[in-house]
Amino acid sequence: MKKRRFSLESNADGFNTGSRNWLLHARYVRGEHSLCLDLADELQKQYDNKHRYAHYIKGSVLADAGRLQEALERYHSCIRLHPQDPEPLKQVAKCLSRQHRFQLSLEAYLEADKLSKHPDPDIYCALAECSWNLGELENGVEWARSAVQAGGGERAGALLAKLLLACDDVQGALVAYDQALTTHACGADTLAAAGALRLRAGDPRRAFQLLGAALAQQPTQHAAALALAAMMLQHKDLDAALSRLKAALTAHPTCVAAHANLGMALLAKKKYIAALTCLQRASWAAPLSARAAHDLGVALLVCKRPASAFCRLATAAALQPFQPDTVLLIGIALERLEDSRADAAFSRALALATDDPLIRLNVAGRHARAGRLAEALQEAEATAELLQKEEKPDAQLTSSLVSLLELLSEAGQSREPGRAPPAIPDAEVDLPAVEAVKEDQFEADEV
Repeated sequence: MKKRRFSLESNADGFNTGSRNWLLHARYVRGEHSLCLDLADELQKQYDNKHRYAHYIKGSVLADAGRLQEALERYHSCIRLHPQDPEPLKQVAKCLSRQHRFQLSLEAYLEADKLSKHPDPDIYCALAECSWNLGELENGVEWARSAVQAGGGERAGALLAKLLLACDDVQGALVAYDQALTTHACGADTLAAAGALRLRAGDPRRAFQLLGAALAQQPTQHAAALALAAMMLQHKDLDAALSRLKAALTAHPTCVAAHANLGMALLAKKKYIAALTCLQRASWAAPLSARAAHDLGVALLVCKRPASAFCRLATAAALQPFQPDTVLLIGIALERLEDSRADAAFSRALALATDDPLIRLNVAGRHARAGRLAEALQEAEATAELLQKEEKPDAQLTSSLVSLLELLSEAGQSREPGRAPPAIPDAEVDLPAVEAVKEDQFEADEV
């Protein structure tokens, strides 16, 4: 009887009667790692260090603990005992990927694919991820397509969309996301990514549906909350945007974008101290973020602190020298400081964006305030031409342009004889805004 029991357990790899592989597996999945290691050592002693499943489980425990090099040694022991099994080779490739040795990981996955008897979507997804990390995006797309065809599910579809988006194929990425959402029950991360891409592609209704579904599934999904908040800010729904941004910060307290957007929303509600606090937190958390420095500079300008605003805007311009809005704000800050370099900043902004009516209108206002009425009229007429080309001209810009032309006319600056008047586009003119501009006499605060 004892001899029969030994013969059954002598199969170190199987799950036959008398094998304790099931106990190894049960202790591993229950997280009883110390007991699992003790049992693995016992089995190795019993089978002269040739128990392949004990090597495999011990490697998995070591990999979970972050001891990747020791785990690799255990998996290599499995491969030496049974070279035709792809599973240990897949784990070797996974450990190499966690060590950021992506080229070796790619080669290991390719070898595992050769040993696999059937198409393995996990291998194809891993190969696509390795190609992504190595910068081989086209190869990554092909591996991701193979993973989708092999039944890789949500992971394969989301990975394919991510790689296509990295290749600037927005339409292909949208199709990949739609296919994944139609075929599989996707998680919150995939829904949020698809919604953000829909918003970027100019489909706000579908984006709102996807982002809402992501938050319904996982209320702490900060990417979806951020995207929804951005949509609400565009539609001037400040209270709803504030609630979404607070939810995003609860889930991700160090999110720079959430702090920056929350600051801008509070600034729109005229809660200046809270807005400056949020924007300063964003700037401190990301000192090399041009956007964070730009937003803080805007808030400081609104709060009539031009010297501090100039410092922040100069930082943003140093990080992104070709951003015309930042250069324009620097010009406004310098003008408020009565610095002679303001004209150079306005000229630089105009050179960076000659077709931007906002910048041209501000340059015209600068000329008018400096007494250069002829140049102001020229820039105002150029602004009118640009607004005329737009399908839906901005009402605020139009009203400001009307006010500027009226002030120039009152100052005695008229067009040359025989020259056609500038065509002012039809738009809803905000009369209170016009009166405010008249009272301010074109102070340096048009932006």
